[in-house]
Amino acid sequence: MASLPPVPVIHLDPVHPLRVSERYSGADHPMREVTRAVAFEGAWDTARSRDVRGIFDGLAPDWTETRYSPERLLPLIDALDRGGVDGRTVIELGAGTCLMSAELSSRFDRVVAVDLSLEMLRNAVTADAPLVNADAALLPFPAGTADVLVLMNMLLFPAEVDRCLARQGALVWVSSRAEDTPIHLAAGDVVTALAAAGAGDWGGTASRAGEGSWCVLRRSRTDTETGRQAGNG
Repeated sequence: MASLPPVPVIHLDPVHPLRVSERYSGADHPMREVTRAVAFEGAWDTARSRDVRGIFDGLAPDWTETRYSPERLLPLIDALDRGGVDGRTVIELGAGTCLMSAELSSRFDRVVAVDLSLEMLRNAVTADAPLVNADAALLPFPAGTADVLVLMNMLLFPAEVDRCLARQGALVWVSSRAEDTPIHLAAGDVVTALAAAGAGDWGGTASRAGEGSWCVLRRSRTDTETGRQAGNG
């Protein structure tokens, strides 16, 4: 079997005192299997959407109290800073109770917070961003709407990421507890899933901050130029 080329992701040195999560979930967490099945097999249907929505509806009342801390912001802030993320319109997928939305609103002109769980949005802690209750497998936005897509502890739907993100836009993928996060893919897996779904070649940077990890990915220059030429045709 021919060897595959290296994954085009540059790993930067970690910043902030690197800490290991005290809450181990591990690779055998039930959501880990769901995460990989959705990203690589498109295994998402009405029943699975309903089941996942039900899980997070049940967690919503206590989500902010049990999940928020200043340290949780570290990997997102590091991704935006060292990943060179800019633009005007940001769509945050899997926003939950919008714990990250205030930070995004301080940096970008327009932030839209999306979550599958209506109960999560009903418990949102910020009014800085419009709230949209939608399934990320079929987003209610025109193609190329977002300059930036932020996914923190979120399922990856490659086709919708490709459709909604502007040609030169950035995908920000954050795992708050790195490999211990139940919904987790390594940076190389995100690149592979996008390519397997026909979204072209992607690359970027990745690192760790605090107890979390992140990657910022963009389409390759060739794919960006191809998309521009198609749009001009």
